Amino acid sequence: MRICSFFSSATELLYAIGAGRLVVGRSERCDYPASVQRKPVVVRSRIASAQLSSRGIDEAVQALRRRGAHQYEIDEILLKRLRPDVVVTQDLCNVCAASHPEVLEAVRQLPTRPRVVSVTVRRFDELFDAIDVLGKATGRSKAASALRAQLRQEVQAIQHRIRCVRVKPRVWCAEWLDPLMAAGHWIPEMVARAGGLDGLGKIGEDSARITWEAVLHYDPEVIIVMPCSFSIARTVKEFPLLAGRPGWTSVSAVKRGRVFAVEGALFHRPGPRLVQGLKLMATLFHPDGFPKPPAIHSK
Repeated sequence: MRICSFFSSATELLYAIGAGRLVVGRSERCDYPASVQRKPVVVRSRIASAQLSSRGIDEAVQALRRRGAHQYEIDEILLKRLRPDVVVTQDLCNVCAASHPEVLEAVRQLPTRPRVVSVTVRRFDELFDAIDVLGKATGRSKAASALRAQLRQEVQAIQHRIRCVRVKPRVWCAEWLDPLMAAGHWIPEMVARAGGLDGLGKIGEDSARITWEAVLHYDPEVIIVMPCSFSIARTVKEFPLLAGRPGWTSVSAVKRGRVFAVEGALFHRPGPRLVQGLKLMATLFHPDGFPKPPAIHSK
């Protein structure tokens, strides 16, 4: 079997169930585990994010949408040469990966059409459904079941440790810094599972733009700075976009030293590392109950 995976979360899941050797092509965003970076890149973004500011990235995305243009470009010549039996995509976020219709259009041009498997996660528990889907699609159902059981056990262990928590901090998961956004989909649910309260994001719904006035009114006690697709280093570099806002020092999270920059991939990719993100949240909300992990930068 030959697989082209155009969705970073699915790629991580494929490797986690032992199907990584079957992957013959990827999206440029599929960068974990490191060994996948040796695979040829079939899908690239038309936006040079590394050279743009947060505002510049958002404006470029919006400009493409106004024109009805795709953000990602599929190398159809390379795709044809790779001859995939299965193409893995998603139908949730056109900013994070090539859109489902775009992938279907490219597949229709192939002399032999591969099976298209869509892995779409909107809620936390749908991660486990995605594992099953990929396990069946790749003949790795047994390994998928084992991974599913392992991750569920880890989630249960985290929630067991916080079951007696009485004080739940108000949390803002800052998905984007300019414009400001609150994280959606599974992330507010993760906050709840980790013993926090997310009054700005909505479970199962898209991430939403918010005003700075709304943040000040909400007065979060913990701020997790997690711009989608940003590394910790890039997030720290753009931190002044938050710290420079009027009234920043009056926010409870700032006064208490509970503003944290994290690796966005642990939260925005619904793959096996999502459980690491959940544990990290629990650590940030309830530091007395969990050891401090390495993937964190406090401000």
